Amino acid sequence: MNARIRLAQREDVDEIVRLRYDAARWLASIGSDQWSEAGIGIDSAEFARRVRTSIDAGETWVAEDHCGQILGTIAIDKHTSPGLWTASELENSVIIHRMIKDLRAPRGIGRLLLDHANKVAKDAGATSIKLDAWTTNRALHRYYLSQGFRHVRTVEEHHTASAALFERPVTPADTPSTVDMT
Repeated sequence: MNARIRLAQREDVDEIVRLRYDAARWLASIGSDQWSEAGIGIDSAEFARRVRTSIDAGETWVAEDHCGQILGTIAIDKHTSPGLWTASELENSVIIHRMIKDLRAPRGIGRLLLDHANKVAKDAGATSIKLDAWTTNRALHRYYLSQGFRHVRTVEEHHTASAALFERPVTPADTPSTVDMT
């Protein structure tokens, strides 16, 4: 199966919201409150509003298969919650948000989305990619570490439950915008 990256469109909002809620249900089944309304304090309407705003700004992408089925999504921008990163840490960086993979998607979609973030960062002249991950989701931390990120710190007693900070340098290599998932 081939997968490709494209800019998200407004008509993708419902599918992106579904990805989040499917992931939240799966995470709850393994004991995590990540992406639950209790865990993040925003409901589906607010999440959809944030996704629409990001799409309108040209900051959200989706990975899709040859039939147009969305396999994952990522937002890449310069926004972060106050109190997580310092101004100097944010210089020459992009921030990734809402990286969500469809539970039925083949392996490699996360890597494709992260490779796309590298391309966006490189094109923007950034030298690093940063993210905040759910503080208690150790499996997610291990995943980011396996993808070349390093744990910078965890911000204690922050208002967000997503305060484990990770970064990785932008690599100079060009990354594909499509990948064969077979």
